[in-house]
Amino acid sequence: MTKTAKELKMLRIKHEVSQEYLAQQLGVTKASYSRKENGKITFSLEDVKKLKKVFKLTTEEVEKIFF
Repeated sequence: MTKTAKELKMLRIKHEVSQEYLAQQLGVTKASYSRKENGKITFSLEDVKKLKKVFKLTTEEVEKIFF
């Protein structure tokens, strides 16, 4: 599991949201989100923007997680 994958999973658990909810927010299937969270598929810039909004992340937090 990649650093990004670990950080995202911890963030999702901390905010008590499901993969299904995040998949809906990104406009993808739960299976697709799961592959992204597990580091098998990378997140697009649009995905990152949407997750930033969902989790109310700062730019610095986004950089730490995704870059």
